[in-house]
Amino acid sequence: MIVTAFELELFNVVLLIALALIFARILGYLFDKLKQPAVIGEIVAGIILGGVGSLAFFGQNFSIFNLSFSLPNLNYHSVEFSLLAKIGILFLLFISGLETSLSKLKKMGKASSFVAAGGIILPLMLGIAAGVFLGFEIQESIIIGLILIATSVGVTVRTLMDLHVLDTDVGATILGGAVIDDVLGIVLLAFFLGTDPPIFVGIKIAIFFFIFLYIGLQIIDRILDLGEKIHLPKAFLSISLAIFLLYTFFADMFGVAGIIGAFVAGLIIGHTIKYRKIIDEVQTIGYGFFIPLFFVWVGASLWMEGYSITLSSFAAIGILASVIIIVAIVGKIVGCGLGAKLSGMKNRESLQVGIGMIPRMELALIIVSSAISHRILTGQIAHQILAATILLTIVTTLITPVLIKAVFKH
Repeated sequence: MIVTAFELELFNVVLLIALALIFARILGYLFDKLKQPAVIGEIVAGIILGGVGSLAFFGQNFSIFNLSFSLPNLNYHSVEFSLLAKIGILFLLFISGLETSLSKLKKMGKASSFVAAGGIILPLMLGIAAGVFLGFEIQESIIIGLILIATSVGVTVRTLMDLHVLDTDVGATILGGAVIDDVLGIVLLAFFLGTDPPIFVGIKIAIFFFIFLYIGLQIIDRILDLGEKIHLPKAFLSISLAIFLLYTFFADMFGVAGIIGAFVAGLIIGHTIKYRKIIDEVQTIGYGFFIPLFFVWVGASLWMEGYSITLSSFAAIGILASVIIIVAIVGKIVGCGLGAKLSGMKNRESLQVGIGMIPRMELALIIVSSAISHRILTGQIAHQILAATILLTIVTTLITPVLIKAVFKH
């Protein structure tokens, strides 16, 4: 039987998925037994698999008893696996929207706004100051500041879900603050890069929220009724997933991060009584398949081609990376924590919010990549800041679950 190149690629992706799921579950279980969040185990699984896949002998031909064969290429940053992983973060935010009370989100609106303000102003100022202190030009220092305002709540949301505290005042404040952070981060990036007038970006974002959140809340029941009228297996689930994916698509079209669209979709569907019919099935699809792949991909990104961090490269950027990581962590804990405190939250809750806002990931990498593509960062400086940003995402991703569990202990 002749196996086509497409089939070989398909089987290779199938192997990647199978190994990712097995390792994610085994290491997640082991970390859970060690009283640590399971998500750390899934990220460590990615680090291990990504490291193994980067070994030179994978993909080479071998011969045994005159039979020639090639070992699979375990490429966890391939287009196919990356696509599945990114669907995982969309599912995670969709589920968090389903499980978040809209009334609680409104109730914590003031706190979220204060937290977002603190999480933007202080990290931005500290980032610019750190860049100037380290000898960078003002434009390069501003990029460092912009990198530090981005918040990625994927790890935080997963940890809060595991601890069953997502639907609390603290959880709602973190989610609201992160959404505002990301939106304002996109506007500030557009302003600095000059890609679009900031007012134009702001109008597009406002239109998205008006159409897909405000109007969506008015008509969502009628749309979901279609799923109940179609008498086919899981038709209601299919309609709900279609809404979720469409919201993600249009969020990206309007210049809003796709994960925000996924969260908004979950929020409006979760606002209806009908969401109880799909929540278990959505969680089964997300947690059973896509979400573990995302966290394995996060871990494997340590070895991403062209971006891997070696001891020699770390030595070259050691001071820069250390300063950026310290400033990033302190900036969010102090800035967001102070914002939460000013909004009337207790000291412990303010600390929980500040720690929950620590992680950086996709938006931070988007900002540094955009700065490089627009030639604001060039040459060795571009490489150094990119490498430092990757280290920032890795460190904040790994430490946040541990810190969240510690501050949520009764």
